[in-house]
Amino acid sequence: MSVFPQTLVEALDRNQDSSKSITYISGQDQEREVSYPVLKQRALGLLHHFQQKGAAEGDELIIHLADNEQFIDTFWACQYGGIVAVPLAIGTSDGHRQKVFNVFEKLATPYMATSRKALQRLKVYAEEHGKEEIYQAIEKNSIRLDRIEDFAQLGESVDIKPEQTSFIQFSSGSTGDPKGVVLTHKNLVTNLNGIIECSAFDEKDSFFGWMPLTHDMGIIGFHLTPLLVNIDQYIMPTELFVRRPNLWLEKVSEKKTTVIASPNFGYKHVLKRFKPENQQGLDLSAVRLIFNGAEPISADLCREFNAVMKPFGLSDTAMFTVYGLAEACLVVSFPKLQQPLSSVHMIRSSLSEDAPAQTVEHANEQSIELVRLGYAITGTELKIVNSQGHVVAENIVGRVLIKGDNVTAGYYYEAELNEKIIDAEAWLDTGDQGLINEGQLVLTGRTKDLIIVNGQNYYAPDLESVCEQVDGIELGKVVVCGVRDTEEAVDELIVFVLHRGQLEAFQDVIIDVRRQLSEQSGLDVAHVLPIKNVPKTTSGKVQRFKLAEQFSDGGFDEKMAELQALNTQQSEASSAAGSPIERVLLGICHEVVADQKITPSDNIFDIGTSSLKLAQIHERIDELYPDLVELGDFFDYPTIEELASFIAGKVSE
Repeated sequence: MSVFPQTLVEALDRNQDSSKSITYISGQDQEREVSYPVLKQRALGLLHHFQQKGAAEGDELIIHLADNEQFIDTFWACQYGGIVAVPLAIGTSDGHRQKVFNVFEKLATPYMATSRKALQRLKVYAEEHGKEEIYQAIEKNSIRLDRIEDFAQLGESVDIKPEQTSFIQFSSGSTGDPKGVVLTHKNLVTNLNGIIECSAFDEKDSFFGWMPLTHDMGIIGFHLTPLLVNIDQYIMPTELFVRRPNLWLEKVSEKKTTVIASPNFGYKHVLKRFKPENQQGLDLSAVRLIFNGAEPISADLCREFNAVMKPFGLSDTAMFTVYGLAEACLVVSFPKLQQPLSSVHMIRSSLSEDAPAQTVEHANEQSIELVRLGYAITGTELKIVNSQGHVVAENIVGRVLIKGDNVTAGYYYEAELNEKIIDAEAWLDTGDQGLINEGQLVLTGRTKDLIIVNGQNYYAPDLESVCEQVDGIELGKVVVCGVRDTEEAVDELIVFVLHRGQLEAFQDVIIDVRRQLSEQSGLDVAHVLPIKNVPKTTSGKVQRFKLAEQFSDGGFDEKMAELQALNTQQSEASSAAGSPIERVLLGICHEVVADQKITPSDNIFDIGTSSLKLAQIHERIDELYPDLVELGDFFDYPTIEELASFIAGKVSE
């Protein structure tokens, strides 16, 4: 259809004679298909319940749901009712629950779509943290979807204007004041139009996504995009991908999907588990685009993924290295279609703002390989400016600014911040540094203290405030950095803590910091390291990059070796006791969660286990004790002692 829709509602309305659908995949043989016409009916049926609760046009509704189908039904109920959708991740940490309370308090007239189980977890959190009064307001305005069975009566849809807010994308920050990117229907359809045009999507395409729907790549990239093209889409839960990454590729092969995506860490996760000899039937020849974005892109990892998957039919030009951010809805720049992986080698020390970047033909010890991220897509403008705000020439490092009808008008009720990052001509400062090389965008770093872990954004000061809640860590005595692990091709979280005592005494600090960040933010910490002083500028600003550079240059290798030796001694002592199964589980945990003292009585969730590492622990246990332990059992038997006893009982049955 030549005329592009003006709102999301108009887009779904156009699909009402469609045979195309969403297929929700929850297992190898577990699928549920929902056509676009049925999606609209379900959304309107759900809208009736929202309106009965009192939610009206212009009110906000937090979507706090783990189930993808319920999430999408709720999202569209909001669109038809003119209710502002506010997606928030369920998560397993206190940080996720704290964010729900923070956002609820920030919204003007909030409601919440959730489940009884999720609401109960919020209640427990409220009782433990003195937030009972806020919880009562949340409970009063909550609609529990697991109690709704009747969708027969339809809600009243409203006349949606392009300028109306569709949803608010809140930052990943776990504490303090989360920032909400306000996205209108006009913002979204403008960006979607650019995405569709520059990707040349048509009726022959289909999408397969696993990224969370609370993430812009999930909801916009892999739900709204195929819906606007009116083609089939397949959605897999993120936790299923984490547990069974090979199933992602197997289903892509089975469905002959043409468009898939993952941030950097996902490709590494797949390759770790992929065994070519077990995949003779895999056929990836239908895949024409693999979106790679949401975090810094590793050229080496792209090449490795391409090489491993080439025998299974994957095209050399399928990897599509892109740049975007929530403030642009999703996408800012795309490479040309069928463009092979394109990168440039630059001298690290030359990548300073306002300075010319020095390129070299081949990699050397002083260089870094950076991936070219293409050109601004239709509807988006892009420029690189120096510290005075003037546009710079090619290969000069500067700040990346964007402009267009897809770019947010600002953050939710953040007038001061909006004035700071959006100028009088509507150019938005992305917070990224970069340059133009051979006409394409190349990112070189961040101008603000943002850390990207597994495709999610975290503010360094935010995470440092979490660490400062640990007894013995004083204000301003902890520094959090994201450091590139070139071997693993991911950004690792490194925590530096001011410590001038014996190294043995630092072991407890490591445990406490890991536990605190795991509980509050759900993050996995690669290393917690002692430092003698915190590097600062003359004006007192912390110089995080200095510690990150020192770490990357091997400046902490000796200290890490000493900590590892201490950890090994203590672990051997604790592993000597206990049952045989306990000793096996301890060995698995020590293998997956390195540099950490672990005992049988430790809570698995307290030792800094991210969802990815929890899946790895589960995988190792399943290899030794097949089909005896499910991921959910970790919640019921959270210590190694309890889990060992549970397994022993199963073995003896």
